[in-house]
Amino acid sequence: MSTRVVVGGGELRKYLLILLGLLLLLGLLLFVYYSVNRPPQIVSEGKAREGQDPEFRFLFAIYGFEGDLLNRPSFATFGPDGRIYVADTMKNRVVVFDSQGNFVGLVKGEATGKYKLRWPISVAVANDGRIYVLSKQERKIIVFNQDYKPIRAIEFDNVIPSALYIKDDRLYVGTDKAIMIGTLDGRLIKTIGRFGKKEGQFDLIGGLVVSDDGTIYVADSLNYRIQAIDEKTGKAKWVYGKPLPPKSAIQFRGPERKFGLPSSITLDERGRLYVVDGLSSEIHLLDAKTGQFIKKVADIGHSEGLVYYPDGISYGQGGLIAVADKFNDRVQIFRVPVPGIASAVPRWLPWLALLPILLLILWLLFAPKVKFVADEAFLSRVVSSEHRKDIESALKKVFVLKEVAAKFADKFERLKLVELQYDQSVFDEIKQNYELEDWATSILAGIKKLGGRRTLLSEYDFLRKIAEEDFDVASMNYEELLESLYGGKKNEEKTA
Repeated sequence: MSTRVVVGGGELRKYLLILLGLLLLLGLLLFVYYSVNRPPQIVSEGKAREGQDPEFRFLFAIYGFEGDLLNRPSFATFGPDGRIYVADTMKNRVVVFDSQGNFVGLVKGEATGKYKLRWPISVAVANDGRIYVLSKQERKIIVFNQDYKPIRAIEFDNVIPSALYIKDDRLYVGTDKAIMIGTLDGRLIKTIGRFGKKEGQFDLIGGLVVSDDGTIYVADSLNYRIQAIDEKTGKAKWVYGKPLPPKSAIQFRGPERKFGLPSSITLDERGRLYVVDGLSSEIHLLDAKTGQFIKKVADIGHSEGLVYYPDGISYGQGGLIAVADKFNDRVQIFRVPVPGIASAVPRWLPWLALLPILLLILWLLFAPKVKFVADEAFLSRVVSSEHRKDIESALKKVFVLKEVAAKFADKFERLKLVELQYDQSVFDEIKQNYELEDWATSILAGIKKLGGRRTLLSEYDFLRKIAEEDFDVASMNYEELLESLYGGKKNEEKTA
């Protein structure tokens, strides 16, 4: 039969220290991960590259994969899985990349028939992973499953679909005349607006985005304006820009012209709108509540960070923005500031999570250990015990009277015997109060001098009673010690 040995105080302390050390290392690794991947700060960190807005930072560009280059990409968006979905318009496909811009796969329709995909100009991904691709040329939205297989086609008869957005379980489609709202399976729920120049009317919606409060922000392209539409009433909350004279729209340079041509729009977590001006090759920043112009965050050019006749724009979690830089044949990923705890928390604050671990380690290192005091009778039983090695390993060190230490000096291999010191005045006081033999009086005087956490190991009940009741000291005899070590199985034989 086997014997179950309970780890002694010293062993337990050692293993706890090892465990806490590993926890500390894990905490440090998590802190490093947080530092590397922490969301961007509202207060800019360091300097942006020359000419770049510090609140619209270029991260990387996607030109294609494995030598297969993008050709006039019209739109790019982020899926709930963090992947980037690019409407590669002239190649009649959607290309999927991971969050770092590495190629993942292709979403392609059929050459003919119901799922024919030609010139996709927009893409959106539902929370369940379904991919919605808008084919303006075919006047349909083709729905793909997570395996990139077509499963449904949503067709349009009397309107031209031109923009696509998914919010929760609703599908928002911008057309040349209105906003259509339906289920993710393509069932129409309602239509907002109609063709026209008045507020709440539209002339070719280039892009749209929906906020949590139900406001639909619309890039009303051929009316050269942005409208904030209340989804419930269909009325405009505000309008930025105005329709231009149709015959001179391209050449018109009046102060009321706010855009060359607003072609797409997205909304970040701070309540700011990013509007792509495709004709002027710019990106404008507006306040979503008021429609007030804030600033321009990107300009024309071919270098990374600049745009050349861009088209679609979309926002992803963590402050990421994807821009379909159409005539540079690439998608550019930018990062903008985000609100919330992470952006306001000082860099040192995550270290507070490690504080409890550090305090526990310090406590284990410096907390007073149990001091064992043993009498001669107890040691005699240990010497003759078949469990001696286990007892020695558990106790490690005991305090004994000088003459006891000399008597058992060569009896133990692992147990250290330390001479128990005491003050003569305390010895005299205890002798007077209890009238004990000298050896017993010396042990009690030594216990009092030791202080801290003490345990008396003794075979004498009278001595243990005095120690417990008058000196506030725990005590055990030989049998009780075995009970604590082996949990009641001290009499079982050991086996290899």
